[in-house]
Order: sequence, then structure tokens, then C-alpha cells
Amino acid sequence: MTEAFLNLDLNCFRFLTAGERQKPYMLILACLYHERLEHQSQIFHDALFSKLAEPVEKVTGFYTDAQFRSDIDQLVEWGNITRKVEGRRVRSLSDNSLRRNLLTISEQTFQLMRFLFQQLKPRQTKTVARGFMLLQDLRTMLDQFEVILEAFFSGDRSQEKIQRACHLIDIMDTKVEDTVSELTGLADQLHSFLEANDEFHADDYDRLIFQLEAYNQGYLSLLIQEVDRLFLRLSDIERHPCLDEFLTDIDGFMEQNSSSGKGDVGRKFNSLLIFFNPESGKLDFYNQRVQRELGESIRRIRNYLKIKRDRSLRIQEIRARSIELLHVDDEVATAWVQNLYSSVAVPSLDSDATPEDRQPAPLPRKRSDRNNQARAARPIEVAKKLTVEQNRELEKRKIEQINQFFAEKVLKGRANAPLHQAELITTADFKTLLHGIKLAKFKKGRITDLLKFSVGQNVEAGKANFSNDESEFACPDHHIRKTDNG
Repeated sequence: MTEAFLNLDLNCFRFLTAGERQKPYMLILACLYHERLEHQSQIFHDALFSKLAEPVEKVTGFYTDAQFRSDIDQLVEWGNITRKVEGRRVRSLSDNSLRRNLLTISEQTFQLMRFLFQQLKPRQTKTVARGFMLLQDLRTMLDQFEVILEAFFSGDRSQEKIQRACHLIDIMDTKVEDTVSELTGLADQLHSFLEANDEFHADDYDRLIFQLEAYNQGYLSLLIQEVDRLFLRLSDIERHPCLDEFLTDIDGFMEQNSSSGKGDVGRKFNSLLIFFNPESGKLDFYNQRVQRELGESIRRIRNYLKIKRDRSLRIQEIRARSIELLHVDDEVATAWVQNLYSSVAVPSLDSDATPEDRQPAPLPRKRSDRNNQARAARPIEVAKKLTVEQNRELEKRKIEQINQFFAEKVLKGRANAPLHQAELITTADFKTLLHGIKLAKFKKGRITDLLKFSVGQNVEAGKANFSNDESEFACPDHHIRKTDNG
């Protein structure tokens, strides 16, 4: 096969690179191609010229009978056209040399022109629905193959049926190749769907998701059922007692006609059996690829819709606020903008934290399609661990700050004082007071030994109330006493 491929006559392709005569050559061959499609395999020289004169003149500016004759001679030399004379219609010497010549496009050029015209068509959408049709065609051909096999087993071994069986095996092998092509093409289209630059509306995406999900639900069950039926039937044919002799006769017929090598039919039949065998995993490979690309496409479309809807909502909100700003005073607009950014700029602090101490919040964790594992969007910074001595020193500093707070804000140089007389102004003062009361009343041990104050019983029916512009704070009116600890 390799030697035959290397020895192919490539002259029939030369019209594609014929320079300034390329377009007239292509118009001539296109006309002959369409005549062949209309079951008019042959056309007279003068009839073809009358059809081509006007189209070629639009391309080249002028076109004479002599130029047409020269083009035909060249295409005949290259093997694109076959020419013969219809003897019954010869009336003169000129007819014998020109007018009654019957022109026919060669088979190689016909197939080449078919390929070229297929490139002009819009890209055919790959659908496994067509793949199902191919499998149903394969099932119908298996019916015919079984009938011929049973007739061969019964003694009917005519060359016509042997030839028909050979044709069926070739077509079944081609159907399997087309099925694989459909599955592979569908996976490729799903993979490249969102890489296209075409604009789609959200409604189009919603409809597409619905179609993909509905297709995804029915795809596996239908395909598995059809494939299982085909494999069982191929297995039954393989076990037929007359199959080997039948395939041998087909091989002999094909070898006589030089259509393929010896044993080629058996190889094709075995390849069909292996392809549909679930244990081989060949068909399952393409199915899994389609399912994987289908799920990925649905996920990406959903994410795209979510991002686009969120962006649309933000744009609508910004437009609404912009319109409101146009109808208010400058002071109101300035205050609104400052309040808009203040909630982002001012962090919420813990009782013992500052903006410098706080770690940056990690990014949201992403879901991975592999084994449903979660992974961090980036390595999360781990806070540095302190030693035991460093922790103790930090505790002492916090307690010193609390002792200083109670001495200055609550006791004010006195040995004891009720809590309602304290001078608490800011929200930080409220938090420090609450933290100190918790340490004095609920913590026991080494920490409380460092405190220089104690919290006594509540004053009867008394409450300590404090407030500022930001918040209010109320608690029982404890009696605070100075101590000599530490």
C-alpha cells in the first residue's frame, strides 16, 4: 500500500496551481462536476462551451473558442477530463476533431472537486444523534450479513453474495470510523465552544445549557444499549461454525480483484468486534472524553452567566446611584461617596488587634474537578508561632495596660470607687473595661496575681451606663478596689 501511495499520479492536482489559468480550469471542472451530480456524466464540447463562455468572461474579461479548446486539451493531458468521439453523430471532419467530442470528468478529479466544494459549506455541527444513526445503519448491515452467512452455510455460495458480503464489511468498517469521527468532533467542538469570539446573549446560553443537560441525561443510556446489542450480535456471528470459511472465500474474491491484501476482511471483522467489546475500552475512551468535555462546558457556561449577571447588577446599581447624584447637592453627594468607601477602608478590629497585627484574609478556596478536592487559591500565610517566654511576656504587657487603664479611668488615684464614676469615652475603653472585668472575676491563677485591682459585688439596684456617638455600654455597677498584687 505504501508503494502504491508513493506512485500516485499527482498531475490531476496541477490545475490548482496553474497561475492565471487556474480560475478558468476550476470553472470548467466545476461545471462538469455539477453535470455529474445531475446524472449527466458526459457532455458535448460545444454544449460545455456555451455554458462556460459567460462565467469565464466575467473572470478573465474575454473567452474565445480557441482558448476553451486549449484549456480542454491541457485538462485532458493532466488527466482531469477524459475525451472521446461519439461516432454516430459525426457528420464532418470538424465534428470528428472537435464538436462531437464527449467530455467526462475523471473519477479522481470528481472526488477532489467534491472535497473542495465541501470546504465551502458551513462547518457541519457534530451531533451524536448522527452517530446513533450510523450505529443503526451498522445494525441493518449486520442483518444483511447474517442472512448471507446463513445462505453460505446452507450451500448458496454465489459470487454475487460473496461480493455483497465484502461490500457490507467495508461499509461497516467505514461506519465505525464515521462514528468515532462524530464522537471526536463533538468533543472538540465542546472543548473549543467558549474559546470562540462570537457574542452570545444570556438567553442563548440558558437554552444551550438546557439542551446540553437534556442530551447528557439520555446520551449514555441510549449509546450503551445500542453498543451492547451490536457486541452481542457480533459475538454470535463470531461463534458461527462457517464464519472462517466464509471470510476466507471473501478474501479470495478480493485478492482476485486486487482490492486488498490477503486476510484483510478477517482483520476488519475482528476490529469491529474489539471496538464494541466493553473490555477493550476503545469506545469507552471516546465516551468518557465527550462526557468530560460536556460537563466542563456546562460548568464554564454557568460560571460565565453568573459573572455576567453579577456584572450587570453592579452596572445597574452604579447607573442608579449616578442618576441620584445628579439630582442632589454637592455636600450630600460628597458625603455619600465618603460613606461608600469608608466601610471598605475601616477594618473591624478584635479586642486586642490593630490593623498592622491582622493577617490578610486568604482568597476563597477553589473546587477542583479532580476527586472533588478543594485547594487554596494561593498559599495561605501562617502566623509565626511564639515561644513560651514570648507568650508570657505578651500577657504581662496586656495586663500592665489593663492595670494602667483601671488606675487612670476608674480609680483615679483612689483606693476604691464605684464603676459608674469611671470616665469611659471611646468604644476601645468599653472593650478594655469588659476584658479587665472578665480577667478579675473569671480567671484564676498566675494571670490574676498580676492584676492590681479587684472587682467586688454589685451595688444594689445600680447600673453603670456609658455612651458615645458610636455606641452604648451598660453593665452592673461593680465596686472596684485597688490591690497590692504584683
